[in-house]
Amino acid sequence: MKKSNLKIVVVSSKGGVGKSTISMQLVAPFLYEQSNKEPVSFYEFDDENSDCLSYGDSKLTKRKIMEVSSPILREELTELFAKDEAACIDIGGNKTTTIVLDALNESGMIHFVDLVIIPLLDGEQDGINAVVVYSILKDMRPDLKFVFVLNRAKNHRYIEYQFDNFFGDVRGIFQNNNSVKNCVFDNHDDNYIVMLDDDIIKYSRRFGLTIYEIAHHNQDFIALLKLNMSTFSHEQEIKLISFKNYIKKASDTYYEDVLKLGFDKLKSILESTHDN
Repeated sequence: MKKSNLKIVVVSSKGGVGKSTISMQLVAPFLYEQSNKEPVSFYEFDDENSDCLSYGDSKLTKRKIMEVSSPILREELTELFAKDEAACIDIGGNKTTTIVLDALNESGMIHFVDLVIIPLLDGEQDGINAVVVYSILKDMRPDLKFVFVLNRAKNHRYIEYQFDNFFGDVRGIFQNNNSVKNCVFDNHDDNYIVMLDDDIIKYSRRFGLTIYEIAHHNQDFIALLKLNMSTFSHEQEIKLISFKNYIKKASDTYYEDVLKLGFDKLKSILESTHDN
């Protein structure tokens, strides 16, 4: 595959499902690796929130807030897709979803989207909204590639039980008719990525960085701790270095156990061909 100008859209009509987290923590580093570790463009379409600004120290992306109510939105989308660059396009929820998806369709740029990511939590409404967005986009372009991200998962082992609105009831008690997997038309039964819930997501954001960047940071915090302890430096400085060491270890683990699996799944879906 190794396409350096991939355009990946992250969208859900429901707010609070972690679109910006998925965009910055999963999609941005994936595109960064696919672009030979060159900064990628990040476009946030949301008139209510500017979540990408929380990652102010991140060097993975060139971030830009787009005006959803722009009278030339179709032209701006056309210009965006015409650029020879990798880009993550984060589309806000509620009315923003409808406005931007309509503009993508009317401008014809929907046909240049490489992949759509639909994040959802484990609630019933999340499943309903995911199916609605999926169906709207499939009507616009039947061969569009999708992947669902099961966000804030508790663990990998019991994912089917937590996200029974996605998989259907594995207990055999309730009807499965409305589960997300029963409503999608793709011939891929495993087109989902699990994003585990972890404090490292919150803490990395407070440092203004992505987990990927922290995991690839090579500073030796133990050596710094030893130096500060031996010279009786300020207690607060020692606490901060100790905490940074914890953050680095937690980021290493999250990168290995979650992000790399997500990268592999994204590559697999992008390289796949449709049978329908």
